Amino acid sequence: MIIRRIILCLAFLMFGSIAVFGQKHGELDQIGTSMANFLKIGVGARATAMGDAYVALSNDISSIYWNPAGLATLKNNEALFQTTNWLLGTHLYFFGACYRIPSIGTIGLSINSFSSGDIQETTIWEPDGTGRKFNTSNFLGGLTYSRQMTDRFSVGITLKYISERLDRESAGSVAIDVGGIFVTNFFNNMRIGFTLANMGTRMQLRGSGLTVQYLMQPGVKYVRSQLGTDPWDIPLLFRYGLAMDIFNKDNIRLTIASDVMDSRDFSARINTGCELAIRDMLFARAGYRFRYDEGNFTFGGGLNLKLPQKIGLKLDYAYTDFGILKNTQMFSIIFTFFFQAEDGIRDISV
Repeated sequence: MIIRRIILCLAFLMFGSIAVFGQKHGELDQIGTSMANFLKIGVGARATAMGDAYVALSNDISSIYWNPAGLATLKNNEALFQTTNWLLGTHLYFFGACYRIPSIGTIGLSINSFSSGDIQETTIWEPDGTGRKFNTSNFLGGLTYSRQMTDRFSVGITLKYISERLDRESAGSVAIDVGGIFVTNFFNNMRIGFTLANMGTRMQLRGSGLTVQYLMQPGVKYVRSQLGTDPWDIPLLFRYGLAMDIFNKDNIRLTIASDVMDSRDFSARINTGCELAIRDMLFARAGYRFRYDEGNFTFGGGLNLKLPQKIGLKLDYAYTDFGILKNTQMFSIIFTFFFQAEDGIRDISV
Protein backbone atom coordinates (compact mmCIF):
# COMPACT_ATOMS: atom_id res chain seq x y z
CA MET A 1 0.00 0.00 0.00
CA ILE A 2 2.82 2.43 0.88
CA ILE A 3 4.65 1.70 -2.38
CA ARG A 4 1.43 2.23 -4.33
CA ARG A 5 0.91 5.66 -2.76
CA ILE A 6 4.45 6.74 -3.60
CA ILE A 7 4.06 5.59 -7.21
CA LEU A 8 0.73 7.40 -7.64
CA CYS A 9 2.16 10.60 -6.14
CA LEU A 10 5.21 10.57 -8.38
CA ALA A 11 3.12 9.62 -11.45
CA PHE A 12 0.90 12.66 -10.97
CA LEU A 13 3.92 14.93 -10.72
CA MET A 14 5.59 13.35 -13.73
CA PHE A 15 2.45 13.82 -15.82
CA GLY A 16 2.36 17.49 -14.95
CA SER A 17 6.09 17.80 -15.55
CA ILE A 18 5.70 16.53 -19.09
CA ALA A 19 3.24 19.31 -19.77
CA VAL A 20 5.69 21.88 -18.41
CA PHE A 21 8.89 20.49 -19.93
CA GLY A 22 7.20 19.75 -23.23
CA GLN A 23 6.60 23.41 -23.97
CA LYS A 24 9.15 25.04 -26.23
CA HIS A 25 11.04 27.34 -23.92
CA GLY A 26 11.97 30.68 -25.35
CA GLU A 27 13.16 31.48 -21.85
CA LEU A 28 16.53 29.77 -22.35
CA ASP A 29 17.73 33.02 -23.87
CA GLN A 30 16.48 34.85 -20.75
CA ILE A 31 18.85 33.17 -18.29
CA GLY A 32 20.41 35.78 -16.07
CA THR A 33 17.95 38.50 -17.06
CA SER A 34 16.09 38.92 -13.74
CA MET A 35 16.71 41.29 -10.87
CA ALA A 36 16.10 40.57 -7.19
CA ASN A 37 17.22 36.96 -7.52
CA PHE A 38 17.23 36.59 -3.73
CA LEU A 39 13.51 35.89 -4.22
CA LYS A 40 14.50 32.41 -5.42
CA ILE A 41 16.12 31.51 -2.07
CA GLY A 42 13.74 29.46 0.07
CA VAL A 43 12.57 30.35 3.56
CA GLY A 44 12.36 28.05 6.58
CA ALA A 45 14.84 25.31 7.42
CA ARG A 46 12.10 22.67 7.34
CA ALA A 47 11.19 23.36 3.71
CA THR A 48 14.83 23.71 2.66
CA ALA A 49 15.79 20.39 4.25
CA MET A 50 12.97 18.77 2.26
CA GLY A 51 14.48 19.94 -1.02
CA ASP A 52 12.13 22.93 -1.39
CA ALA A 53 9.18 20.56 -1.94
CA TYR A 54 6.78 22.60 0.14
CA VAL A 55 4.09 24.26 -1.99
CA ALA A 56 1.48 21.65 -1.00
CA LEU A 57 2.78 20.81 2.47
CA SER A 58 2.87 24.46 3.59
CA ASN A 59 1.37 24.38 7.07
CA ASP A 60 3.49 26.72 9.17
CA ILE A 61 4.49 30.38 9.14
CA SER A 62 7.01 29.85 6.30
CA SER A 63 3.92 29.44 4.07
CA ILE A 64 4.18 33.22 3.63
CA TYR A 65 6.99 32.47 1.17
CA TRP A 66 6.02 29.06 -0.28
CA ASN A 67 2.24 29.33 -0.53
CA PRO A 68 0.21 32.06 1.22
CA ALA A 69 -2.83 29.75 1.25
CA GLY A 70 -1.07 27.61 3.84
CA LEU A 71 -1.49 30.26 6.54
CA ALA A 72 -5.22 29.56 6.61
CA THR A 73 -4.61 26.01 7.84
CA LEU A 74 -2.67 27.14 10.92
CA LYS A 75 -4.51 26.52 14.17
CA ASN A 76 -2.44 29.05 16.12
CA ASN A 77 -0.47 32.26 15.74
CA GLU A 78 3.20 31.88 14.82
CA ALA A 79 6.39 33.89 14.39
CA LEU A 80 9.50 32.81 12.46
CA PHE A 81 13.10 34.00 12.77
CA GLN A 82 15.71 32.73 10.34
CA THR A 83 19.37 33.30 9.57
CA THR A 84 21.28 31.75 6.68
CA ASN A 85 24.95 31.84 5.79
CA TRP A 86 24.52 31.83 2.03
CA LEU A 87 27.10 31.37 -0.69
CA LEU A 88 30.40 33.26 -0.88
CA GLY A 89 30.02 35.08 2.42
CA THR A 90 26.53 36.46 1.78
CA HIS A 91 23.77 36.41 4.39
CA LEU A 92 19.99 36.00 4.33
CA TYR A 93 17.66 37.01 7.16
CA PHE A 94 13.92 36.46 7.40
CA PHE A 95 11.16 37.35 9.85
CA GLY A 96 7.53 36.39 9.51
CA ALA A 97 4.51 36.47 11.80
CA CYS A 98 0.82 35.70 11.44
CA TYR A 99 -2.35 36.33 13.43
CA ARG A 100 -5.50 34.31 13.02
CA ILE A 101 -8.81 36.21 13.22
CA PRO A 102 -11.71 33.79 13.70
CA SER A 103 -14.35 33.90 10.93
CA ILE A 104 -12.24 36.39 8.95
CA GLY A 105 -8.94 34.70 8.06
CA THR A 106 -5.24 34.90 8.82
CA ILE A 107 -3.07 38.00 8.41
CA GLY A 108 0.67 37.67 7.90
CA LEU A 109 3.65 40.03 7.88
CA SER A 110 7.08 39.22 6.45
CA ILE A 111 10.48 40.88 6.12
CA ASN A 112 13.27 39.39 4.02
CA SER A 113 16.79 40.84 3.83
CA PHE A 114 19.81 39.76 1.79
CA SER A 115 23.31 41.25 2.11
CA SER A 116 26.54 40.64 0.23
CA GLY A 117 28.88 42.07 2.84
CA ASP A 118 31.83 44.23 1.76
CA ILE A 119 33.20 43.71 -1.77
CA GLN A 120 36.58 44.99 -2.93
CA GLU A 121 36.18 47.43 -5.83
CA THR A 122 38.26 46.73 -8.93
CA THR A 123 38.43 48.52 -12.29
CA ILE A 124 40.00 47.90 -15.68
CA TRP A 125 42.82 50.21 -14.71
CA GLU A 126 43.16 48.89 -11.16
CA PRO A 127 42.40 45.14 -11.34
CA ASP A 128 44.06 44.54 -7.96
CA GLY A 129 41.65 46.89 -6.23
CA THR A 130 41.12 50.61 -5.75
CA GLY A 131 41.13 50.40 -1.98
CA ARG A 132 37.42 51.19 -1.90
CA LYS A 133 34.77 48.74 -0.75
CA PHE A 134 31.08 48.57 -1.63
CA ASN A 135 28.17 46.23 -1.04
CA THR A 136 24.83 45.17 -2.42
CA SER A 137 21.62 44.35 -0.60
CA ASN A 138 17.99 43.40 -1.14
CA PHE A 139 14.88 43.96 0.94
CA LEU A 140 11.33 42.63 0.90
CA GLY A 141 8.35 43.66 2.99
CA GLY A 142 5.13 41.72 2.57
CA LEU A 143 1.54 41.65 3.82
CA THR A 144 -0.43 38.40 3.46
CA TYR A 145 -4.11 37.49 3.73
CA SER A 146 -5.24 33.86 3.75
CA ARG A 147 -8.61 32.21 4.28
CA GLN A 148 -10.17 28.75 4.29
CA MET A 149 -13.03 28.83 1.79
CA THR A 150 -14.17 25.35 2.85
CA ASP A 151 -12.80 22.74 5.23
CA ARG A 152 -10.66 21.43 2.34
CA PHE A 153 -9.79 24.45 0.19
CA SER A 154 -7.82 27.56 1.17
CA VAL A 155 -6.50 30.54 -0.77
CA GLY A 156 -4.02 33.29 -0.03
CA ILE A 157 -2.49 36.44 -1.47
CA THR A 158 0.62 38.44 -0.57
CA LEU A 159 1.30 42.05 -1.51
CA LYS A 160 4.97 42.94 -1.26
CA TYR A 161 7.47 45.70 -1.89
CA ILE A 162 10.90 44.67 -3.22
CA SER A 163 14.06 46.75 -3.41
CA GLU A 164 17.58 46.15 -4.64
CA ARG A 165 20.63 48.33 -3.98
CA LEU A 166 23.95 48.05 -5.78
CA ASP A 167 26.49 50.46 -4.33
CA ARG A 168 24.96 53.89 -5.03
CA GLU A 169 22.18 52.70 -7.32
CA SER A 170 18.82 51.28 -6.31
CA ALA A 171 15.59 49.95 -7.80
CA GLY A 172 12.16 49.01 -6.49
CA SER A 173 9.15 46.91 -7.44
CA VAL A 174 5.66 46.06 -6.21
CA ALA A 175 4.48 42.47 -6.66
CA ILE A 176 1.91 39.91 -5.52
CA ASP A 177 1.87 36.17 -4.82
CA VAL A 178 -1.29 34.08 -5.08
CA GLY A 179 -1.75 30.47 -4.05
CA GLY A 180 -4.17 27.73 -3.20
CA ILE A 181 -4.23 24.40 -1.34
CA PHE A 182 -6.79 21.63 -1.76
CA VAL A 183 -6.96 18.75 0.72
CA THR A 184 -8.41 15.61 -0.84
CA ASN A 185 -10.48 12.96 0.92
CA PHE A 186 -8.26 10.11 -0.29
CA PHE A 187 -4.69 8.90 0.28
CA ASN A 188 -4.64 10.14 3.88
CA ASN A 189 -5.86 13.62 2.94
CA MET A 190 -3.31 14.16 0.18
CA ARG A 191 -2.69 17.88 -0.37
CA ILE A 192 -2.48 19.58 -3.77
CA GLY A 193 -0.95 23.05 -3.87
CA PHE A 194 -0.06 25.73 -6.38
CA THR A 195 1.34 29.24 -6.27
CA LEU A 196 2.27 32.00 -8.70
CA ALA A 197 4.85 34.29 -7.13
CA ASN A 198 6.45 37.63 -7.99
CA MET A 199 3.90 39.00 -10.44
CA GLY A 200 5.03 42.61 -10.41
CA THR A 201 6.53 45.67 -12.00
CA ARG A 202 9.95 45.76 -13.59
CA MET A 203 13.00 47.13 -11.76
CA GLN A 204 15.35 49.81 -13.09
CA LEU A 205 18.53 50.96 -11.35
CA ARG A 206 18.90 54.68 -10.72
CA GLY A 207 21.23 56.69 -8.54
CA SER A 208 24.24 58.95 -8.17
CA GLY A 209 26.62 56.18 -9.23
CA LEU A 210 25.34 56.58 -12.79
CA THR A 211 26.50 60.20 -12.96
CA VAL A 212 29.69 60.60 -15.03
CA GLN A 213 31.76 63.37 -16.58
CA TYR A 214 32.84 63.27 -20.23
CA LEU A 215 35.87 65.16 -21.49
CA MET A 216 34.64 67.08 -24.54
CA GLN A 217 37.83 69.02 -25.21
CA PRO A 218 41.16 67.69 -23.88
CA GLY A 219 42.11 69.66 -20.78
CA VAL A 220 39.39 72.23 -21.40
CA LYS A 221 35.78 71.13 -20.88
CA TYR A 222 33.96 68.38 -18.96
CA VAL A 223 30.28 67.63 -19.46
CA ARG A 224 28.26 66.14 -16.63
CA SER A 225 26.11 63.25 -17.90
CA GLN A 226 23.76 60.57 -16.59
CA LEU A 227 24.08 56.96 -17.73
CA GLY A 228 20.84 55.12 -18.48
CA THR A 229 19.90 51.56 -17.49
CA ASP A 230 17.30 49.16 -18.87
CA PRO A 231 14.40 47.88 -16.75
CA TRP A 232 14.44 44.17 -15.87
CA ASP A 233 11.79 41.73 -14.72
CA ILE A 234 11.74 40.12 -11.30
CA PRO A 235 11.78 36.28 -11.27
CA LEU A 236 8.24 35.05 -11.91
CA LEU A 237 7.88 31.63 -10.27
CA PHE A 238 5.14 29.04 -10.75
CA ARG A 239 4.99 26.04 -8.42
CA TYR A 240 2.58 23.16 -8.03
CA GLY A 241 2.91 19.95 -6.09
CA LEU A 242 1.62 17.17 -3.87
CA ALA A 243 2.18 16.10 -0.28
CA MET A 244 0.88 13.07 1.57
CA ASP A 245 1.44 10.80 4.55
CA ILE A 246 2.52 7.34 3.45
CA PHE A 247 2.73 6.09 7.03
CA ASN A 248 1.11 7.44 10.19
CA LYS A 249 0.84 5.01 13.09
CA ASP A 250 2.06 4.59 16.68
CA ASN A 251 3.28 8.22 16.88
CA ILE A 252 5.48 7.77 13.81
CA ARG A 253 4.69 9.66 10.61
CA LEU A 254 6.43 9.61 7.22
CA THR A 255 5.45 12.37 4.79
CA ILE A 256 6.59 12.74 1.18
CA ALA A 257 6.27 15.78 -1.07
CA SER A 258 7.14 16.72 -4.63
CA ASP A 259 6.93 20.01 -6.52
CA VAL A 260 7.43 21.24 -10.05
CA MET A 261 8.82 24.77 -10.32
CA ASP A 262 8.97 26.82 -13.49
CA SER A 263 10.32 30.33 -14.04
CA ARG A 264 10.74 32.84 -16.82
CA ASP A 265 14.54 32.68 -16.61
CA PHE A 266 15.36 28.97 -16.20
CA SER A 267 14.01 25.58 -17.26
CA ALA A 268 11.43 23.80 -15.11
CA ARG A 269 12.76 21.87 -12.13
CA ILE A 270 11.51 19.11 -9.82
CA ASN A 271 11.91 19.21 -6.03
CA THR A 272 11.33 16.14 -3.85
CA GLY A 273 11.52 15.62 -0.12
CA CYS A 274 10.44 13.58 2.88
CA GLU A 275 9.99 14.05 6.60
CA LEU A 276 10.07 11.46 9.37
CA ALA A 277 8.33 12.59 12.57
CA ILE A 278 8.50 10.82 15.94
CA ARG A 279 5.74 11.89 18.33
CA ASP A 280 5.59 15.16 16.39
CA MET A 281 8.56 16.20 18.51
CA LEU A 282 11.67 14.91 16.73
CA PHE A 283 12.10 15.25 12.96
CA ALA A 284 14.51 14.00 10.29
CA ARG A 285 14.29 15.38 6.75
CA ALA A 286 15.94 14.92 3.37
CA GLY A 287 15.38 16.06 -0.20
CA TYR A 288 16.72 16.04 -3.72
CA ARG A 289 16.38 18.79 -6.33
CA PHE A 290 16.49 17.80 -10.01
CA ARG A 291 17.77 19.91 -12.94
CA TYR A 292 19.90 22.22 -10.77
CA ASP A 293 23.55 22.93 -11.60
CA GLU A 294 24.48 22.70 -7.91
CA GLY A 295 22.66 22.29 -4.61
CA ASN A 296 20.87 19.03 -5.40
CA PHE A 297 21.03 17.18 -2.09
CA THR A 298 19.56 18.57 1.14
CA PHE A 299 18.98 17.23 4.63
CA GLY A 300 18.23 18.45 8.13
CA GLY A 301 16.23 17.96 11.28
CA GLY A 302 14.05 19.62 13.84
CA LEU A 303 12.83 19.65 17.40
CA ASN A 304 9.35 20.65 18.56
CA LEU A 305 9.03 21.75 22.21
CA LYS A 306 6.19 23.03 24.35
CA LEU A 307 7.04 25.84 26.74
CA PRO A 308 5.06 27.30 29.64
CA GLN A 309 2.36 29.93 29.05
CA LYS A 310 0.91 28.13 26.02
CA ILE A 311 3.96 28.76 23.83
CA GLY A 312 5.57 26.26 21.49
CA LEU A 313 9.13 26.34 20.12
CA LYS A 314 10.27 24.72 16.88
CA LEU A 315 13.99 24.53 16.14
CA ASP A 316 14.92 23.55 12.58
CA TYR A 317 18.18 23.08 10.69
CA ALA A 318 18.94 22.54 6.99
CA TYR A 319 22.12 21.72 5.07
CA THR A 320 22.49 22.06 1.30
CA ASP A 321 25.48 20.75 -0.65
CA PHE A 322 26.46 23.19 -3.42
CA GLY A 323 29.44 21.22 -4.74
CA ILE A 324 32.28 23.49 -5.77
CA LEU A 325 30.53 26.38 -4.01
CA LYS A 326 30.72 24.36 -0.77
CA ASN A 327 27.53 24.36 1.33
CA THR A 328 24.93 26.48 3.05
CA GLN A 329 23.47 26.04 6.52
CA MET A 330 20.12 27.43 7.58
CA PHE A 331 18.73 27.82 11.10
CA SER A 332 15.16 28.84 11.84
CA ILE A 333 13.11 29.26 15.01
CA ILE A 334 9.31 29.25 15.10
CA PHE A 335 7.33 30.40 18.12
CA THR A 336 3.77 29.10 18.34
CA PHE A 337 1.16 30.86 20.48
CA PHE A 338 -1.62 28.41 21.24
CA PHE A 339 -5.24 29.47 21.51
CA GLN A 340 -8.68 27.91 21.09
CA ALA A 341 -10.10 28.39 17.61
CA GLU A 342 -13.59 29.86 17.48
CA ASP A 343 -14.53 29.82 13.81
CA GLY A 344 -15.53 26.17 13.72
CA ILE A 345 -13.60 25.41 10.54
CA ARG A 346 -12.23 21.89 10.61
CA ASP A 347 -8.45 21.85 10.20
CA ILE A 348 -7.05 19.14 7.92
CA SER A 349 -3.29 18.96 7.60
CA VAL A 350 -0.58 16.50 6.76
